[in-house]
Amino acid sequence: MTIESTAIVGPGLDHGLPGHATRHLIHCPPSWDHYLLEAPSSGEERFLLTGDAPSTHPLFNDGPGHFHDPQLVTEAVREIGEFVGQQYFGVPADRPGLFYRVGLGVTEVAAWRAGRGPARMTTELRATPANTVNGVPRGMDFHLAVSLNDVPCATGTASLVFVMPGLHRKQLAHSRWAVRAAPELADEPDGPVRPVEPGAVGRDAAANVVVSEPTQSSQGRLSTWILLHRDDPALGATADGHLTGTLLMESLRQASVLTAGRAVGLVPERAMLAACEVHFRGYAEADLPVRCATVPGPVGRDAAGRPTVPVTLTLTQNRRTVAEARTTVVQDF
Repeated sequence: MTIESTAIVGPGLDHGLPGHATRHLIHCPPSWDHYLLEAPSSGEERFLLTGDAPSTHPLFNDGPGHFHDPQLVTEAVREIGEFVGQQYFGVPADRPGLFYRVGLGVTEVAAWRAGRGPARMTTELRATPANTVNGVPRGMDFHLAVSLNDVPCATGTASLVFVMPGLHRKQLAHSRWAVRAAPELADEPDGPVRPVEPGAVGRDAAANVVVSEPTQSSQGRLSTWILLHRDDPALGATADGHLTGTLLMESLRQASVLTAGRAVGLVPERAMLAACEVHFRGYAEADLPVRCATVPGPVGRDAAGRPTVPVTLTLTQNRRTVAEARTTVVQDF
């Protein structure tokens, strides 16, 4: 199978635009028995997702160019997760797959340094059905192993749930009601929101900045606001009126790098996320402000002696938690 990536290109963009990447999803089944019977799998299935990492993507290649962006991995898994469930595990096509937990840990920082030529990215995936009812899984768990130019460099996990159409509509309606149900909990900026300078979050283009200039309290804690780009399909809103997963993940990355720079002085252009664990707890409505609060931990060192800073992040909307994350920012010269 060949995947022409919507995240790498962006919905609605022409395939000839810079940043386009074609990736191949290869199924490596442990057994062909149930396929000969034309039955969906009920156990673990294995896949390879392979292709060149993009070199001119408007978001993931925006910046000093020292590193490949690990978010390429999480974006790819988010893209194929629903397809895998429907194609190989018998999930009905009308049940959307919603990721609620994502984790990625870099195991070899040097492999993520960008070279002059293209880098081949290969992701091994193990997919396992979860909470199976009447032979149909309600969710999927993925385990990942990532290599760049054949060098193992990251591992990760991801979990998604498949929601029946009627229940999905009820969840959307409840989310919109719940976030507005208590006006006394409204949480909005005190004044105009000003984006941070792109260099402070490891980007070059102002159009890719998705966090505001923060307020800072004691012990390096920061509070910033998420910036919605309605004219950008990746950094804007979904058709359901929620912030996109790409926007939420990028806001967590930018807020982490910003916090590591402001709190302990890590250099943003040489900083990347060495670890990221995210738990999504609800939808983020596109028409209400989203706050990101960050708390830095003590500076440490990785096995190679590089400075590292752990960061705890919470996204809230009207004081209702949207996502919680723990990241580690590493500086590599």
